[in-house]
Parts: sequence; C-alpha cells; structure tokens
Amino acid sequence: MKLLMGTPVDVGNGLLLHIPKLKEIISLGESKYSQYLLACLFDKNHTDELKGSELSSLEILFGYCFHNEEFRQVTLDAWKFLFQSEASMGNDETNVFFYFEQLDKRIDKENFTYIQQIIRKANYIKADKEAEYRPANSRAAQMIERIKNGRKHRPKSRETMNLYSMISGLAWKSNTISLVTIFELTIYQLYNGFYTIENIDNYHHILSGIYAGTVDGKQIRFDQIHWAKILET
Repeated sequence: MKLLMGTPVDVGNGLLLHIPKLKEIISLGESKYSQYLLACLFDKNHTDELKGSELSSLEILFGYCFHNEEFRQVTLDAWKFLFQSEASMGNDETNVFFYFEQLDKRIDKENFTYIQQIIRKANYIKADKEAEYRPANSRAAQMIERIKNGRKHRPKSRETMNLYSMISGLAWKSNTISLVTIFELTIYQLYNGFYTIENIDNYHHILSGIYAGTVDGKQIRFDQIHWAKILET
C-alpha cells in the first residue's frame, strides 16, 4: 500500500527506502538508474562461481566495493539515491554494513534481503529471475559485468517495451494522467498503472468477445480475469 501511495517504506534499522519518481529517474538517467539497481540487487546466486560461497551476497558486494573504487562509488551513490542520505561502508568484529549518518542506521544482514525485496517489487522485477539492465558504457558498468561473468550467456529477445514507451502509452491512454502530470508518479506507480489498465482492457475485450459470440464464455474463469485481480510483482 505504501508503494501504491508513493510514500517511503520502513526497512528497519531506522531507514526509509525512497521510491523515486519518474522525473528523478529521468534527471539521473535511465542507464545510471540501471547501474544502481544492478548494484543494490547483487545476488551471488546469479554468478556460477559464487553460488557455493559461504559468504553472503552482502559480504561479497561489500568486498567488491572495498577492492574497486569505481564500483564502490556506484554502490554508495545508489544507496544515497534510494535512502536520500550519504552512505558509507563500515564493519565491526563480525559484520560488514553500509550506514547512513549514524552506525545504527544501516544496511546489514538483518535487512539487506528485505531491502532487495522492496526494490524488486517497486521496479516490478521478478524475484526468481535476474533482470536485464542496460548500464552505460563505463568502467563501473564493466565491473558489474565482470562480477556476473559466471552467468550463462543467452540471446536477448528483441525489446518491445521500455520505460519511454510505457510513460508515453500510459499518459495518452489514461483519462486522468497526462504528459504534464505523469512524471510525478513513482516508478512503482507507473508499472502498477500500466499493467492495471492493460488488465482492465483485456477484461473488456473478453467480455466484448463473449457478447459478440467470438469467445466461448464457458471456457473462461472469470475469477482469473477480473479487472481488479491481484497483479503479480
């Protein structure tokens, strides 16, 4: 509900996760935002060489940041963008963490997984699939590719929809949203609005087909196609 309302989400340790508005992402740059997501959603299980490691994804991410200055800057900038506060690296006798202003306001093993879950949900990224991003051509992007080098290469399908097309489509399709107002939406609200309208359109098309006799209503499970059904995120 907080994602739908567009308010920050409490992720523990005194931290509020900020879900960026479209105008913030555009101002930052979509490629840079993709870099940020790649860093924040780092998962050792997406790299064959790291799957069996006893270290957690957070510990490995911390290690990459510690040893590579440019990748460290990308990661710290990403945390700053999402938490609206300067991020730093810290550690104690048993743990590594990223902290903000105070040591107790931090991303650690207690909330890292939850933070990733919220980021995935806010950006409509399936938790069981590695998202494909298009980071800008830079050494930081190359570093991201290197830490993913254990992943099997697979052909990419031709892109049929992107952030630009979704913004344009929703702005012109909606009766209440326009190109003047749409950029005030958060990234989650954009995806939610886009897929909700798509769901409503599909529902109406099926009903029209039933009334016209081109669709067999006996083969339809209406509880599965209702315009208010829960969207998968």
